[in-house]
Amino acid sequence: MTNRFIRNIAAGTMLTVGSGSLGCGYILHPERRGTQSGIIDGATMVMDLLWLLPGVIPGVVALIVDFSSGAIYISGSRRIGLHLSPDGRVALQVPHAARPGQVELRLVTASHQVLARKVAVVGPGHNQGETVELQVGTPVKEPVYLEVESQDGKTEGRTARLTAAIERAPAR
Repeated sequence: MTNRFIRNIAAGTMLTVGSGSLGCGYILHPERRGTQSGIIDGATMVMDLLWLLPGVIPGVVALIVDFSSGAIYISGSRRIGLHLSPDGRVALQVPHAARPGQVELRLVTASHQVLARKVAVVGPGHNQGETVELQVGTPVKEPVYLEVESQDGKTEGRTARLTAAIERAPAR
């Protein structure tokens, strides 16, 4: 085998592996990196599996990169998992935070009326996965939303609101 032949094989392999990673969710969806689990994005999975056609190596590389980076998972589910029970309760997990602080969790109506609020401590060393329960005092007819406001020193006052209303669980 000549030196030129070996170089061509090496260049072809590098191009195949490199192009395999360009067709994966890591490049196409950088906002998803770091997602630990969730719903697998069908389009990204099919695209990664199609890289198995030119060779096993590009397909396997694309799958490994997407699963290890979390880019194959849809960030945020399309349907939220929050339900307002018939007696007006909502239970949710305290969000994960990289630095210590507090967040205020609120249930609000479309007209910005606060129905319930609770402050939770977040950050390293605090109970991750802790459940917080919010109770709505009186029945409401309009849609109810979840708002989260940060109360730490750097991002104090920043509020995020779910775009979708909390689903009402049917009465049994």
